[in-house]
Amino acid sequence: MEPVIKNESNTGNPILGPDDGVSTFVMLYVKHPVGGSSPDHVHPWEHQAFITQGSGLLVCDGKEYPVKEGDAVLVPGGVQHQFINTGDIPLHRVTVNPVESVGKE
Repeated sequence: MEPVIKNESNTGNPILGPDDGVSTFVMLYVKHPVGGSSPDHVHPWEHQAFITQGSGLLVCDGKEYPVKEGDAVLVPGGVQHQFINTGDIPLHRVTVNPVESVGKE
């Protein structure tokens, strides 16, 4: 199999998913505008996020955790969570989920 190289500027999420031949994990690139957030949600799988730009809060089960550029985050499965941009620039993150999550979040 050849490597798959895609640019986030011309693709949707997941950036790398089942259509690209992934077998275990999918990759998403999420941009939260100033004041924006992800939905407050819960799912059974854990996922990892890497903050590539900006700062904000990760809220897990009602507790707030500050996050900023360069932070790696593990969100446990089964925990209600949300990313909130509290900074003055967009909050960008790369998120890795199990392939089973596609179409279920």
